[in-house]
Amino acid sequence: MKKNNLFTLLLLGCIMLMVTAFIEKKQVQQPLKGAWQQVNGDVQTTLIITDHIFSSATYNLREKKFISSYGGKYSIAQNKLTIAIEWNNLDSSAVGTQKITNIQINNDQLRMEGNTGSWKRLDDGTPGALAGDWIITGSYTNDQVSKRRSPFYPRRTMKVLSGKYFQWIAYNVVTKQFFDTGGGTYTTENGKYTETIHFFTKTAASVGKVLAFDYSFVNGDWRHKGLKSTGGMMDECWSRRETLESPPQQ
Repeated sequence: MKKNNLFTLLLLGCIMLMVTAFIEKKQVQQPLKGAWQQVNGDVQTTLIITDHIFSSATYNLREKKFISSYGGKYSIAQNKLTIAIEWNNLDSSAVGTQKITNIQINNDQLRMEGNTGSWKRLDDGTPGALAGDWIITGSYTNDQVSKRRSPFYPRRTMKVLSGKYFQWIAYNVVTKQFFDTGGGTYTTENGKYTETIHFFTKTAASVGKVLAFDYSFVNGDWRHKGLKSTGGMMDECWSRRETLESPPQQ
């Protein structure tokens, strides 16, 4: 009788372990990629997560006020999210460190350990044609591109896009300086890349503007052409970050 009870307990224990492993695996398999948002009154935090980059921006849209941003490359093991911080406007000493957080995703709700509330999924990395992380690498003059010598290290301007949301960040990974950022929503239709600005550190007057640009792909790069939010023409070349990743030249 005791042997039967022991066998039953062992069997139940194995079943519980299998169920737990299945649940954890299911949680991990649910995609983190895309855009997420948490709202607290007039303040909202938007996360944009690509295959490589995690970016967070907190702002007050009604008051046209930017509050904070941090982010960098990330990795996931089971339910543990590890972010290698590349920028943090509130705490430059965090640059170069790792932020490790346990996460859970259920029914398009993201929960992160140490944060109250949850983030609601805004998109899953679609439908925008420019989803990913891009580094500005040059500019065009008379349809000829001129590439910068060191666009990636130590100072870089990166644009991170989900399927519907974008954020650009200018920062220096050596001096740990944070220069500027801006972001909002975007669409890509019929060769037009259209932004609606939700936050902008250079001037609050740009918040709410809708800007339409021409976009095309040239040898894998993104050609970004049109009028700046502050006025004046621009014709920029952006390259996917993964094409630039290499050990820094000292």
